[in-house]
Amino acid sequence: MIESDGSIIVPKLHKNEKSKLLYPKVKITFVEKDKPLANKIKEILQSGTIECPRGTKYVNYLIQDISTLQKIAVLLNGKMRTPKIEALHRLIDWLNNKNSKYLLNTHKIPKLGLNESNLNSDAWLSGFIEGDGNFYFAFNFNSEGIATQIKHYMRISQKTTYGKNTMLPMEINSNFHIMDKIKEFLDVKNVVKTQRIKEKYVETSYEVRTAKIASCEILINYLSIYPLFSSKHQDFLSWCNVHKIRVSKEYQTIKGTTKLISLKNGMNTLRTQFNWDSLNKFYNV
Repeated sequence: MIESDGSIIVPKLHKNEKSKLLYPKVKITFVEKDKPLANKIKEILQSGTIECPRGTKYVNYLIQDISTLQKIAVLLNGKMRTPKIEALHRLIDWLNNKNSKYLLNTHKIPKLGLNESNLNSDAWLSGFIEGDGNFYFAFNFNSEGIATQIKHYMRISQKTTYGKNTMLPMEINSNFHIMDKIKEFLDVKNVVKTQRIKEKYVETSYEVRTAKIASCEILINYLSIYPLFSSKHQDFLSWCNVHKIRVSKEYQTIKGTTKLISLKNGMNTLRTQFNWDSLNKFYNV
């Protein structure tokens, strides 16, 4: 989740202009409806604060105490798969140079490299989907009101480069490598480069979609082992029902079409009821 919707912020200076000491922080941003997940992570780590910026529909989980930052650095070390490892290494450097009674231990943390293991070996992809993935389906109707041309997929996207102002060489700064690994794992044909026109700039991203049935089934099997925990978990369960209806061709009946309409009206931004029982099975550290 830190590699998708999170930030590792390490100050460049020891003090600000008012001689106040500066400290690193880790931040994970959640949509407002996923605040229960933010609270659960806070409970597990027994640290941090939940911030609700006024006028937004987001919440931030902030970690700033040194002992928990050290714990997170150790947990992430050797597990990261994106160029954001550069920020982790800066945090490790900061901690290694810090002689503080607040550290869990004073042993130097080695800076391990990227995790190149197969994506089905851990829950990393689940966390990445929590931040930058979404579940989609759509269909048309024939003259008799029966669903036709049904399509469904999981879409995950990531901006093309990690940072604009970083000194990293392009081959390391690019997010293509991890998106290509996701493509291969999910048996998707291509990583697609997309553009979104913003108010002051054009945002370019890499995108992977599980358009074919076989790719969807790989994802379903993976997420049955390494589940989601945000509201996307419930969207995923609804999406799985769509997959069954599509594969069985039940959508070609009035009953199947009615099911699709009901599922469509209760997914993503249209969802109004939430069940957080899955958080009882959340990971411990």
